[in-house]
Amino acid sequence: MKTLIICFSQTGHTQRVAEEIRSGILEASDSCDLVALADVDQECLDDYDLVGLGCPVFYYKPPFHVSQFMEELPQLVGKQWFVFCSHGSVMGMTLIMMAEQLTRKGIDVIGDHDTYADGTLPFYPYPTVTTGHPDAQDLREAREFGAMIAKRSRAVSAGDRSGITTPRPVPDAWVPEEAVQFTPEFLKQIMPPLSIDEDRCTWCGACEDACPVEGIDIDAEPIEIQEPCIYCFHCVNVCPTAAIQADWALVVAAAPHNYARYIQALHNAAERGEFRWLVDPDSMNFDDPLYKQQLREIEDGESD
Repeated sequence: MKTLIICFSQTGHTQRVAEEIRSGILEASDSCDLVALADVDQECLDDYDLVGLGCPVFYYKPPFHVSQFMEELPQLVGKQWFVFCSHGSVMGMTLIMMAEQLTRKGIDVIGDHDTYADGTLPFYPYPTVTTGHPDAQDLREAREFGAMIAKRSRAVSAGDRSGITTPRPVPDAWVPEEAVQFTPEFLKQIMPPLSIDEDRCTWCGACEDACPVEGIDIDAEPIEIQEPCIYCFHCVNVCPTAAIQADWALVVAAAPHNYARYIQALHNAAERGEFRWLVDPDSMNFDDPLYKQQLREIEDGESD
């Protein structure tokens, strides 16, 4: 069985999950390639018996460029795929939307897997409520999923479809509406625009290299940023001099309200046996979001 895993990962958590799924597949199969989303050759997808597609959750759904990738896929009628994701407090509609998009391409989605993971938005506190995930247990479960999905694929190929599962319904009533609401246009209205402080910028290129949609050009005059943008703010986190700046006041002010919902969702998930607390949810320091911590660390380094 020839298998391919396609993965988009920023902080490495989804990549670690993908690697464990691959290890599980290799326990039950003799072949499994793992490739970054940006390096996929769509013309070769039909060559595989099984394909997995994984990504982190952004705004309760797949990142915009991952959805675009699925939209641009050719028809792959009858091909077997599975979907997986890593997420913070709320997975939202991600796996449901991925399965729906792939099904419209004629793809047979035979399973799904999700994993809790650390969150690193610059305007939220850190550590956050899911810091510490994925841990050894999460990664073991990913590996077990890989072994299972390989066996399921062989069963489906032999005509036994009894093991196929679909993404579970969203338990949090407010999530589906917000997932639909958070379009690029809406996020552009509510998120503070980014700017580059050229007095701090060293033109190292870290932000440009990290942007998954090639939305930054440091050689342009003036420097281009957020053209386009998926509002991951990874460029802010990777900048070694804190040169990428924004007025985070409004989104920082909204953090306690948002976290109240996230924490309740996690308590509910824990009661269902779907989540394990590794951090005290009452320890969140909303006065010290990640961007302040990073700036402080940089300034302390400059003063040494």
